[in-house]
Amino acid sequence: MTASVPEADFVQRQRRFADQIRNPDQPVPEGIEARRMQVYVDLFFSNISGFLEGAFPIYRGLCSDDFWAAEVRRFMQEYSSHSPLFRDLAQAYRDYVEQSRAPQPEDPPFLQELLHYEWVELALDIAEEDPFTDVSTAPVTAEQLLQEHPLVSPLAWSLSYQWPVHQICADFQPDKPPEQPTWLLVYRDRKDSVEFMELNAVSAHLLWSLNQHPELSGREVLQQMADELPQLPADTIFQGGLDLMQQFVSRDIIFATAPCEETGP
Repeated sequence: MTASVPEADFVQRQRRFADQIRNPDQPVPEGIEARRMQVYVDLFFSNISGFLEGAFPIYRGLCSDDFWAAEVRRFMQEYSSHSPLFRDLAQAYRDYVEQSRAPQPEDPPFLQELLHYEWVELALDIAEEDPFTDVSTAPVTAEQLLQEHPLVSPLAWSLSYQWPVHQICADFQPDKPPEQPTWLLVYRDRKDSVEFMELNAVSAHLLWSLNQHPELSGREVLQQMADELPQLPADTIFQGGLDLMQQFVSRDIIFATAPCEETGP
């Protein structure tokens, strides 16, 4: 019969094993063959590097191989993740960059916004909400949009960035933000495809109003916008707003309509 390893000693060995995976530059733990240890070191590094590359492909494309390898190693050494799920690594890396990572000379000025934009696609892809399950498949009509309250999908996220994050690539890396912010709508349709469309201030305001005022019909929302934008012809706002809502319906951004919620007395 072999003697059992004391629990405290076993835990200490586990921690030393994990420390070696995070930082392979230190001496190999006693009692472990270096070749076998290297298998685990390479395996963990490749898995984490590959997942982060899949979550942030644009950012990865901006990095040299040496910088990326060093960046993944810094993340492994400096950030303590409490989730065992690989899908949470993208959020963990964003938290690390925003909260504790030391800025690097190679960092682009748009780094945090680019990471957020790339993370949104993954977050929507794995979101558990499915607003299309219990709704009619019949097309939403213009009359319904105007008389009832248009329901914006919870899988449609309206976002505002200082930088044109949807255009950034290896050949386009601006060093200062444009004068106007970038408005984007990222959404998942009923076929579970994640798409995006560029908005302007008016279309972004329309989506915001629909989300904020469930007591208003589509017509009342457009009337409210016309009152808030007296510099624009009311007919233009009404027709343009209706056209936009119908476009949202075709893209599963508006997935249904409902009776307007009653407000208090």
